[in-house]
Amino acid sequence: MKKKTTYTTAVITDIRNFTGLFENFQNRKSDDFINFLESYYKIQFDIARIISDDIYINNTGDGVLTIFKDKKNHLEGYAYLLSVHRCIKRLCAEFSNITGEETSFGVGADSGNVWDVGKNLNTRLDTYVGSVINRASRIETNTKLFGGTNAAIGHHLYDKLLEDLYPDAHEFIKDYTGKYDKLLNENEEMVLISKELLIYYVFEMILKNIDKPFPLYRLSEYLAKDDEKFWNLISELLPTEKLNSLKEYIN
Repeated sequence: MKKKTTYTTAVITDIRNFTGLFENFQNRKSDDFINFLESYYKIQFDIARIISDDIYINNTGDGVLTIFKDKKNHLEGYAYLLSVHRCIKRLCAEFSNITGEETSFGVGADSGNVWDVGKNLNTRLDTYVGSVINRASRIETNTKLFGGTNAAIGHHLYDKLLEDLYPDAHEFIKDYTGKYDKLLNENEEMVLISKELLIYYVFEMILKNIDKPFPLYRLSEYLAKDDEKFWNLISELLPTEKLNSLKEYIN
């Protein structure tokens, strides 16, 4: 029986220096880091549930994988990345104020096909596999290279956002496939669109186990903390009811 594929958006979060922090607070016999982790998990679960009714969420240690499966998964997934980034950044600052220890995080996201594995095996195994999950993980890892960057997205998600939010721009960028520097240099409107999406094109990265260089777009920490720009973008990504629930939760 052929397995059904589902086009999704996958988002992966990860705490940086997790092992060192865990051992440090364990040796102190302090619950502060465990309390931080519980809040870290809860934030992601709560926001995912506000944004979408069709998600898969799982964790391994400090890594959390959230897969958005709805028809508008790219919009929901990006709204989730933005919201989680804002809330976890605030959580890390609170943790530092309380404990005097610095901690940080990374978020990576992209869109692509996944396969449901294990649901019909009469076991506890029920998970998803797909190269999009690997890409999201590699993207998250690469956020450490950008300096002061906590989140980034891949080109497949970027492309889907353009297709939905900027259809005219999406049509003409097809002529620039593989020529992203040229695209930005010759079309000022693409720079403005990127700012509205709160991102900057980085460059094409070599991602582990991915054959071709892959364009990445990092979230601008400066633009993302601007309330007006942040909520203007979220309002384009989510229907009003979900937008209001998310505002209530974050604020």
